[in-house]
Amino acid sequence: MTSGNQDQLFLQRLNEVMQRIAHHGDLHAVEPLMAMTGQLPPQSTLAQLAESFAHMVVKLEAREFELECRIEDLNQTRHELEQANLDPLTNLPNRMIARDRLRQAIAEARNRQVAFTVFFLDLDRFKRVNDTLGHAAGDELLIQVTQRLSACLHQTDGDGDTLARLGGDEFLCVLPQCAEPAAAQAIADGMVATLNRPFPLAAGQADIGTSIGIAHFPEHGQTVDELIAFADAGLYEAKHRGRNVWAYSPKTAPLST
Repeated sequence: MTSGNQDQLFLQRLNEVMQRIAHHGDLHAVEPLMAMTGQLPPQSTLAQLAESFAHMVVKLEAREFELECRIEDLNQTRHELEQANLDPLTNLPNRMIARDRLRQAIAEARNRQVAFTVFFLDLDRFKRVNDTLGHAAGDELLIQVTQRLSACLHQTDGDGDTLARLGGDEFLCVLPQCAEPAAAQAIADGMVATLNRPFPLAAGQADIGTSIGIAHFPEHGQTVDELIAFADAGLYEAKHRGRNVWAYSPKTAPLST
């Protein structure tokens, strides 16, 4: 093979490697290219070009590895922060994590241009359980409530649903895959029904219920605070209607059922 043909073949191979790296991120594509440099005179321009290109790829590999390590560290830190902010009684996310999950749902929904649902729940007659059966019974009740609500969400097959305890007997539920009002209302019906069944506790039976306020992004709010405020207003509307029901805020006409 003549020197001109060899140079042409090398340049063609160099271009192929650059294309693989640029379009597919295949940094290993440079390895066969470097094997070809042994066939070139050490001081040739093409050999020097290949060596410079190899140094560039090595630096890219180092930066890619560093970035992967940083991402892994950030994910681990995020996980540790979330674990530190779980409710110690129910092991549910607390208020801070709930707001963060809601913020993530808003960002994703804006990006995909879709709707999603938020529930604000408050237990009915919970104080009576604490007063008559004791706070230990109240804690036991909250654990059973968490189990029943979680089971309701598992039945929806919703990816990324979040059930959080805001404090006391208040819960927030973020349903990022629930876009249709009818589907949200069906889930709320299920939650009302399951919490309306008696709870067998060590200190005796507890009969409670739940009131639920519903909000839909983006119709009822486009920020974390707006959605929570609308759902909270719906919760108080449900209480006003006699409890053990779901409702929308009376400030805005409810979406069609």
